[in-house]
Amino acid sequence: MPEQKSEYPIKVTDERLIKRITIMGVFSDVFSMFNIERGLVYTLKLLFSKPGVLLNLYLKEGRYLIFNSFRLLILTTAISLLAMRLISPEDFLRGFAEGMNNYDSPDQIDILEYEAWISDWYNLILWTAIPLYALFSYLFNRKQGYNYAEHVVMQSFHMSALNIITTIFVVLVTLSNEVWLMSVMLMALVVYYFWMLLAWLKRYSFWFIFKNVLGYVIANLLYLIGVGVAVALVFYE
Repeated sequence: MPEQKSEYPIKVTDERLIKRITIMGVFSDVFSMFNIERGLVYTLKLLFSKPGVLLNLYLKEGRYLIFNSFRLLILTTAISLLAMRLISPEDFLRGFAEGMNNYDSPDQIDILEYEAWISDWYNLILWTAIPLYALFSYLFNRKQGYNYAEHVVMQSFHMSALNIITTIFVVLVTLSNEVWLMSVMLMALVVYYFWMLLAWLKRYSFWFIFKNVLGYVIANLLYLIGVGVAVALVFYE
């Protein structure tokens, strides 16, 4: 099936009235952030209630109602990183580094250096997953008519949701000391991804789910290998 082209560009006539900036106008702009019919709050509501509707609106005539996908990604990443720094999840990071140190090697990872490296490069480590995951969701769903860039947008919204879910669970684990919640978090992330994908593409057959699970597994393996190589280059040089 050819990629969607015939319906684009979509012309949206939205008359705007530009007023002089006043104190009341400033307060109005602040409160507009909490508008439940458009903007950030509306986007977050759809992100966790109707992700398929969110994507279809953003990719078509409802784009002006939705908070920009990449701005949302930057915002949620900043909040996630801030939360991680405030609660200082040393136990999680040290556990990962100590696990790597269990391998027979003359070199050992300096745990404090590892924590600093993760903190400094967190956003880049996270965002590099987007084009990779988008590539596999695109390749495994080419017949759905969406191009690679549209899959990048989908993965950007997915990553924003991942940031929010991860932040909530990391806070819960820190407050409760219940490490098993991390397993629940991983399950929630997987379930959310396929919920978003199926709701967007509206395909529910066994073959569709199977091939996308396969693509998801391959993308995860390549991503983990890439992160592992980066860690090796930094700490075992």
